[in-house]
Amino acid sequence: MDYKYTSLILSKRDIAEVDRIYNFYTLEEGKIQAVGRGARRPNAKLAGNLEPLTQTEVYVSKRKGMGNITGAIAVNNFLALKADFLAISRVFWALSYFDKLITQQEKDMRVFELLLEYLEAMEKLSEEKKAEYKFDIVTLGFLFKLTESLGYRIQVGCCANCRRKMVAGNDNFFSAERGGALCGECAKAERRKVKNADSSIKLVKIFLKNRISSFSKLEVSEKDLRELRLIWKELIDWV
Repeated sequence: MDYKYTSLILSKRDIAEVDRIYNFYTLEEGKIQAVGRGARRPNAKLAGNLEPLTQTEVYVSKRKGMGNITGAIAVNNFLALKADFLAISRVFWALSYFDKLITQQEKDMRVFELLLEYLEAMEKLSEEKKAEYKFDIVTLGFLFKLTESLGYRIQVGCCANCRRKMVAGNDNFFSAERGGALCGECAKAERRKVKNADSSIKLVKIFLKNRISSFSKLEVSEKDLRELRLIWKELIDWV
């Protein structure tokens, strides 16, 4: 049977002499793989429309196994993003986590929309030649929103243990095992925790409540970026 997929190409891998396996996230079935027969030949027509970080309409013929790609039409090539080393390095870093978190063939329209919005936001930043730290803000915001959409919601409005409102200026922490921010008193009993400032936890709260396209407007200090990375690492290690 032949299937048409609205897809975001994630990666490719060479097999045999001239073939490739493509890994892509689809609106219709979630993450799937398919083989591009002859995609490595110099005159291959499909290859240009199947490059990673391309929004593509992919046609797949399925009988046994993962199926063969029979057609591909690029919808958005994200050319500015692909030409920007700073941007593309962040995107592939984010996609390495995306690939680990997302299982095969689990349809999720929200995840597809998040990934597309992230790529569009990074493309816009590349076109406008924004400062390097803006790529980090948008990327971290995408990752926090992704984990939330997959069911790993973290508590940032109050202490995840005692449920009391976090007091600004106190020694506050983050614990992925406890499910979010911890006040100084509750954190005493936790062995695994990350100390953080009020501003970095507020940023996580902003990420979870707003669209990715708005993250580039945020002004974030290098200290807050370091803390956001530590919070993300604690969260993803636990997940």
